Amino acid sequence: MTRTTARRWVRFVGLLLSAAAVAWIAVRFAKSGALGLLAQASPSPLALSMTTVLGACGYALAMCLPALAWWRLVSALAPVPVPVRNTVVTYAVSQYGKYLPGNVAHYAIRHAWSRSAGLPHASLGLAAMLEAALLLLAALAATLLGDTTRLRLFSMIDSRLAIVLLVAILGALGVGLAFARRRSFAERWDVPALPSLSVLLSCLACYAMFFVASAALLELLAHALGFGVESFSLLLAAGAASWAAGFIVIGAPGGLGVREAAFVALAGGALGESHALLLIGLFRIVTFLGDTLLFAAGALALRGADGAIGDSSRNHRSAP
Repeated sequence: MTRTTARRWVRFVGLLLSAAAVAWIAVRFAKSGALGLLAQASPSPLALSMTTVLGACGYALAMCLPALAWWRLVSALAPVPVPVRNTVVTYAVSQYGKYLPGNVAHYAIRHAWSRSAGLPHASLGLAAMLEAALLLLAALAATLLGDTTRLRLFSMIDSRLAIVLLVAILGALGVGLAFARRRSFAERWDVPALPSLSVLLSCLACYAMFFVASAALLELLAHALGFGVESFSLLLAAGAASWAAGFIVIGAPGGLGVREAAFVALAGGALGESHALLLIGLFRIVTFLGDTLLFAAGALALRGADGAIGDSSRNHRSAP
């Protein structure tokens, strides 16, 4: 089996898992009486609509954090100056591609546009790998530092052991980077000079703040739906863990279905299944609208882009 065929099968299986998770969510909606609960407990449709729009704006702003982290990674790896405006705009517009089947179109679009601006394959590929690793690391940290005692599947995990494991992972990452930064290794494998530890930590902080902002939006939506949440850290842990589940399943468009199923499976016991279903369903609407706003803003900014990346790369190559 060739690599291309294997990738297609992985994406196909991921798409099937996504479809199965959506079907499961639909069945649970019908059996749990979540829609009836929404009709009884929610505020007026106008108030709920305004909260949804406000949440979408908040999510669009929160997405600027991983966009800035992407610029930090690319600018640290690229051999040419990388303008923050063009990089963030490219990130904002390409993100909409994650809703296409396969859940990889946003990476392809981002890579192609950055390549046309003069950035090398090696820098972009390594930046994408570091982004994925740091995102998952931040999601793990947010999950373990949140309230996992009331989450299914996490209730048996000792938080102290989990924190030690997290520190060990960070240490291993630092050792690996120190080894990879050796000149002979970089030249042998055609790896660009890796980012400094300060760059990686700043990116990790951006991703962590993104998960905190997402948990804050979940709490806002919970109040809008008419039920309070006892613990913010519970939403932080459940939200980060379910995001990671949707991210890992390759082929699920935007983690559709997988993220919702994971959230209900984890937080359904603490929040009540009907409440968890309503909350994560509304959060999906908010994130989709937020990505739409981000795409629209990026598209408008893209029209005024002056190709600064390409210009700077040409100037860099022509400089003595």
